[in-house]
Amino acid sequence: MRKLFDRQIEKATTDGQVDLAALERLVTAAYEEAEQDRARTDRSIGLMAGEPTAFQAELEAEIEKRTAQLRQSQRKLRTQNTRFLTALENMSQGLAMFDQRRRLVICNRQYLEMYNLPRRLGRAGTPLVKILAGCIAANTWMGEDPEVYISERLSTIESGQSSTAAHRLNNGRVVTISHRPMPDGGWVTTHKDITELHSMQAELAHQAYHDTLTDLPNRNLLYQRLGLAFQTLGPGESLAVLCLDLDGFKPINDSMGHSSGDKLLRQVAARLRECAGEADMVGRMGGDEFAVLHAGGTAESAMALAKSILEAIKRPFDIDDHSVSVAISIGIALAPRDGRSIDDLLKKADLALYSVKKERRGGGRFFEPCMDKAISERRKMEQDLRRALANGEFELHYQPVVNLKSQTIAGFEALLRWRHPSDGMIPPGDFIPLAEELGLIVPIGEWVIREAFTEAARWPAGLRVAVNVSSVQFGRGNLIGVVMNALASSGLAHERVEIEITETVFLENSQTNLDILHQLHALGLKVALDDFGTGYSALSYLLAFPFDKIKIDGSFVRALANAEGARTVLRSVADIGERMGMTTTAEGIETPQQLRNVHALGYTEAQGFLISRPMPREAVRRLLRQAYDTMPEAPLREQRKTAFGAAG
Repeated sequence: MRKLFDRQIEKATTDGQVDLAALERLVTAAYEEAEQDRARTDRSIGLMAGEPTAFQAELEAEIEKRTAQLRQSQRKLRTQNTRFLTALENMSQGLAMFDQRRRLVICNRQYLEMYNLPRRLGRAGTPLVKILAGCIAANTWMGEDPEVYISERLSTIESGQSSTAAHRLNNGRVVTISHRPMPDGGWVTTHKDITELHSMQAELAHQAYHDTLTDLPNRNLLYQRLGLAFQTLGPGESLAVLCLDLDGFKPINDSMGHSSGDKLLRQVAARLRECAGEADMVGRMGGDEFAVLHAGGTAESAMALAKSILEAIKRPFDIDDHSVSVAISIGIALAPRDGRSIDDLLKKADLALYSVKKERRGGGRFFEPCMDKAISERRKMEQDLRRALANGEFELHYQPVVNLKSQTIAGFEALLRWRHPSDGMIPPGDFIPLAEELGLIVPIGEWVIREAFTEAARWPAGLRVAVNVSSVQFGRGNLIGVVMNALASSGLAHERVEIEITETVFLENSQTNLDILHQLHALGLKVALDDFGTGYSALSYLLAFPFDKIKIDGSFVRALANAEGARTVLRSVADIGERMGMTTTAEGIETPQQLRNVHALGYTEAQGFLISRPMPREAVRRLLRQAYDTMPEAPLREQRKTAFGAAG
């Protein structure tokens, strides 16, 4: 400091004199500079002192930031772990993860429950073999040999391949196990209990190949088994197919109800199973049709089986506290004799069955080559029948119905005839059932009604016309509309028309058909019950509908000569008719004695060959001209005189 002051004095001295003003300036400048240096020093010291403090603050801020991030990551990890564990425990599948040392890493609750394992076996680090031993102890393993089971599970792991397979555990549960290896040598397995799904699939498969009502194999399964039987048929071996059809099932089903019909079919199925051998298959083809595959059967064994079935079905069935009887028809075909394919063999058995059904006697029959001809003829008749109406081949014949009291014609029954262009006159019994089966009876029946009404309108006003109406016309046709249109176009009085029905009208859609009958009756038409006495519940029909007429079947009239009860039955029917205000007509009168008998028993009318065979309309017109003119010796009058003279 002294040196600095000396230098300042030296600078302020001029010619040996100190310039005080200059010295003051120099000293002041020196002090100012010193002050500046001190200030700079203080600032430097302050800066040097502040740097550690800022660094510490920044470091603390960074630490706090990193700590916050770590806490957030921990929270996220805890959340993820919680979600993972929640998802793991709520999986529908069981899951287990193992490391490369075959020790459990983790598993969920479902895995332990699926195999009935204790919770201690679900701890991390549990060896796989210990878990497998737990499955064996809980009977939730597969197979019979525990060592084989463990070996198979270990070999799956050693293969290092992914796999998925379904297994049935020894406790009956079915599980699918998926094995997925991991890169580090460990693996993950998922386990799903599919017992219900497996049962459902099995049930669906069963339903696809079995009849729901009887639980018998259906047509599909029978075809499959028949195909396999053909494939395994060796030289010199044979097999048989039996096609079966119940006789009399439909009337029972319709009269007693479908529920009773179903019970009958189930009981029939049970009896067929009892008759069949271990190698046989009984199937339901539909409705009341069944079939039996008699594998390895011969003609002798097939017929023995058929006889066994006939005897079994012949025994009465107990249905809703009612004793019910049905018969069965059986057609039999043998392979390879009768057919070398499934369809061919079934066709031949069907032909044999059709032959039995046609004769209406039940029983069993083998296929015969001549049956092919019969079915060909049936197909030809079917084709011809479809063209007959358009070609004008049908015609009506009329059979007189005589009033026994007045001994005069009361009317005529219109009867359908088919004059084939090459085969001549075809009997009604040959083509009418076929027309009903094909539904052709509906347009044919409409033609009959129009034709009969038009012709009857030409007759004297007192004569009625009776028209037979099939049950098929009730179910498929517009019967009311057809009748009303025919009445309108012909001008025939409503009260001159009789609609004749059989009991089948009541057996099929009975309530609907009954409503139609009431509508016909309301129009003023008469309704007659034909073939009375031959059905299942003939008397009940008289209570179901107010018939105007009962026509007793001709079989009772013919039985008068040799059946003691026939007279009682005939007298009872005549008495019922009189008490209920219904006309009674005896059909099938062929002899004077029969005519005298029904007249004496009190019948109102008679019809049959004795009086007249059915005749074409031209003959009816000639007869009516003679019967209603003034000629005393008219042919009908002579015939009536002969017939009724003895009856009086």
